[in-house]
Amino acid sequence: MTSPEYDSLQPASMSQLADPHLLYQKSVQSPEVDIPFLTEYFESYTNTPLRHFREDFCGTAFLSSHFVTRHLDNHALGIDLDWPTLNWGIKNNVSHLTPDQQQRLTLMNDNVLNVQHPLSQLTVAMNFSYMVFRDRPTLLQYFRNARRSLQPGGLFVLDIWGGSETQVEQEEHRDIDNPVDDGIGDFIFVWDQDVFEPSTYFCTTRIHFLFRDGSELRNAFVYDWRLWTIPEVTELLQEAGFEDVHFLWEGLNAEANEGTGTYHRVEKGDSDPSWIAYMVGKNPE
Repeated sequence: MTSPEYDSLQPASMSQLADPHLLYQKSVQSPEVDIPFLTEYFESYTNTPLRHFREDFCGTAFLSSHFVTRHLDNHALGIDLDWPTLNWGIKNNVSHLTPDQQQRLTLMNDNVLNVQHPLSQLTVAMNFSYMVFRDRPTLLQYFRNARRSLQPGGLFVLDIWGGSETQVEQEEHRDIDNPVDDGIGDFIFVWDQDVFEPSTYFCTTRIHFLFRDGSELRNAFVYDWRLWTIPEVTELLQEAGFEDVHFLWEGLNAEANEGTGTYHRVEKGDSDPSWIAYMVGKNPE
C-alpha cells in the first residue's frame, strides 16, 4: 500500500485532469449545426426572422451562447435548475462572448415548469432532457408551460429517441476527435444504457469517458428517464394546446445505410433500430 505522500507525487491521469462539461460539449452538442438548423426550420415555417430563442434545461447554455453570436438582434433565454452546471457555462461559455452578446443572453437558475416570461419565438428542449419528467401529468404540465411561454405562432421543438436498440441494456463506444492542445487529446465517449424497465419504460443511462492513458471517467453523467414514444408525446402536445404537431425524420443514405444528417417533415418514420427525430408543435396565433 502506498502512502498519501507517495500518491501525491504521481502525475495526474487524464481522467483526473478532464473537465466533464467540456467533454460533454465536445461529444454531444454541436451548436454550429443545431442553431442554423433550428433557425432555418423556424424561418421557413413561419416566414419570420428568429430573434428570440429559449433553451429549456440549458445546462451550460452552449446553444444559447451560440445563438446570440449569429445576429446583432438575436436574444436568448436559458433556464436550468442545476446552478453548478449553469455557473460553469457562465465561466466557460458566456465569458467568451462580447459585452453586447452577453447583454442579449439571459440565464435563469429556475425550474422550467415555472418560467413563462419573456415570451420566445422558439423554445427548445434538447438532448432528451424533458424525459426527466417520468409521469404523464408532469410532462403535460411542462408542455402547457412551454406553450404559454411562446409568442402567438411560436414553435416548440424537442428531440426524441427511440427504436428497438434503445430498450437494450448495452454500451456504445464512439471515438471523439479533440484537436485542441488541452493535454487530453482524442478520447472515447461511452453511452451506457444501464437499465431499462419494460413495464414502465423507465431507464437509467450513463455517460463515461475513456482516455489514451488507459484511465476512465465513469458516471460523468447519469440520467434517470422515462423513454417516451412519438405517439405519447404527440398526444400530450396536442392536449397542451399545440397545433400542427408533427415530427422531422432524418434522411437515409441507402448505399451507406446511414443517416444523412438532414431532417425533413414526414408522416411516417422508418423502422430503424435506433433513431433520433424532432417533435414540433405550434402555439396558436
